[in-house]
Amino acid sequence: MRSIFILFLIGLISCGNKSDTRINFSFRTIDNEIVEISRFDGKVLVVDFWATWCPPCLKEIPHFIELQEKYKNDVQFIGLNVGEKKEKVEEFVKNMGINYIIGHSEERIEKLFGGISGLPTTFIIGKDGKIKARAIGYRPKEWFENQIISALRESK
Repeated sequence: MRSIFILFLIGLISCGNKSDTRINFSFRTIDNEIVEISRFDGKVLVVDFWATWCPPCLKEIPHFIELQEKYKNDVQFIGLNVGEKKEKVEEFVKNMGINYIIGHSEERIEKLFGGISGLPTTFIIGKDGKIKARAIGYRPKEWFENQIISALRESK
């Protein structure tokens, strides 16, 4: 019984966290461009905090590449690298063929999301700019696709 309760708590902590607050911030891309996420108003956003040394992050990236291509008209993926040098991230992005925006995380951005306690941490943000779901750790492609579809339906 105790283990079921612990699993339940982990599930609540890692998957929930819908928010009534509109998320708005800017960040610097690896191409040194300043991006205001408000430019993606009307799209579902998938914001992923990640690092090149993180095995679960590396496992999710191919899913993100596929889903960015599949939903490119309605969804924008944003990868925010946590704590690595620009050159390392640039080389990694090129080698992986990442087709979505990659930027650098900052403490102020992480605070907007309630802090980042582990990598990867990924947020699904609806067209209304509010957090619809959060995942800490690896999730399969189907989990992300279901969250995207749900967020797209919510905003119709």
